[in-house]
Amino acid sequence: MTRRVAYHHGDLAAAALDAAEALVAEDPAAGFSLRTLAEKLGVAHRALYNHFADREALLAALAARGFQQLAERLAPAPDPAGFLADYVRFALEQPGLYAVMTGRHHAQINAVPALRAAVDRVIAVALDALATPGADDDTRRREVMRVWMLAHGAIGLQRAGMLKMRSDAAFAAEVLQIAGLAPPEETTR
Repeated sequence: MTRRVAYHHGDLAAAALDAAEALVAEDPAAGFSLRTLAEKLGVAHRALYNHFADREALLAALAARGFQQLAERLAPAPDPAGFLADYVRFALEQPGLYAVMTGRHHAQINAVPALRAAVDRVIAVALDALATPGADDDTRRREVMRVWMLAHGAIGLQRAGMLKMRSDAAFAAEVLQIAGLAPPEETTR
């Protein structure tokens, strides 16, 4: 039996999120418990309950962190092609974090203010990059959803191994072509 060493941490909540992010990078199914996370951090599992009500609260905080990172990555995207390419690359580079982010239901997102704010930031960036300026709200929403649904579906198929495996760069280029945001490759004669 391993004896736990008394451990005092300056910012246990941030350390827990860092460790959880590392765990989902190792196992995209995010099958860890708070006890496993606490052992990784060297703290009593009860200490985590001072910061997170339960495992779901920790995952919601991790999803909020992921959406914040995604918004930062997408914000400089000057056009729809840049936005979609950055979105696809983010999801492929961080499959575990992406799975946690996209595994939240609408009600779960709305129940956690930090998560709602992070998702709203990504939506605002998406509207700027993808929607027609001056169009009505429904048209703008549909323009964003068309690209988002296409990207998410393609990423899911790629991760499930249902598509012919390609490099991440080749897959991202294929998604851009399917979305009509990149010129088709020229054929050589």
